Amino acid sequence: RHCPLRALDMTASFGERLSALIVAAYLAPAARAVFVDARDFLVTDDQFTSAGVLFAKTNRRARAHFARLFRAAPRAMPVVTGFIGATEDGQTTTIGRNGSDYSAAIVGAAVGASMIEIWTDVDGVLSADPRVVPAAFVLPAMTYEEAMELSYFGAKVLHSATIAPAVAKRIPIRIKNTFNPSAPGTLISRKAEDDGKLAKGITSVGELALLTLRGPGMVGVPGVAGRVFGTLASRGVNVVLISQASSEHTICFGVQSADATRAIDAIRQAFQ
Repeated sequence: RHCPLRALDMTASFGERLSALIVAAYLAPAARAVFVDARDFLVTDDQFTSAGVLFAKTNRRARAHFARLFRAAPRAMPVVTGFIGATEDGQTTTIGRNGSDYSAAIVGAAVGASMIEIWTDVDGVLSADPRVVPAAFVLPAMTYEEAMELSYFGAKVLHSATIAPAVAKRIPIRIKNTFNPSAPGTLISRKAEDDGKLAKGITSVGELALLTLRGPGMVGVPGVAGRVFGTLASRGVNVVLISQASSEHTICFGVQSADATRAIDAIRQAFQ
């Protein structure tokens, strides 16, 4: 009944390592596939179960790693583990929800790929959740910013972090369906498409708590908002949305319901 996060990450890594090894072995005779362990180049901090990627070191190591691989085997097809990385001292880490998509974008950006494809179980990014809106349809194209907004506010097909490495290198992302390869999917790129519609899509986020900080002592006092959000950040509470009344009398902010008690305790302590 004891499992440190570091041990949990090590345990969780085995599925990815084994599956990539098996797939590489299966494809090797026909496609010259080679198993690649991302822990050899994907460098993270030590925030186990949700590690942050150290991009400067990761990009440098990834380019060197694949350069060596292709010098040794120019026509090799790397099968790379997703979801996992390692700290600078070699401790196995995982990089959070949709970590394999994120890994694909990290590798694609590091080596300067012309396109990053994410294969999933839907035909592309939908205009709404089809379980709630039966008439939802696939969006043929969208910008990076639109995809990040939809993802951040509840669209499940793509994690917002996945897009960031591609945006930095201006690499297009295409979302495709493993079960329907002929579907054109959704292209995410810099190019804005004017399709005449008022909105690109509609999402919703559940399990949120809206907290309100109010008091006459806040009016005209500089730095109140900074204290609020600095305090929450120091406790690891992610703020989903912010609203401030024009009177400076009230600040409202939304957090995950699971973080509500921690957020309340932190704010009360900071402003007692």
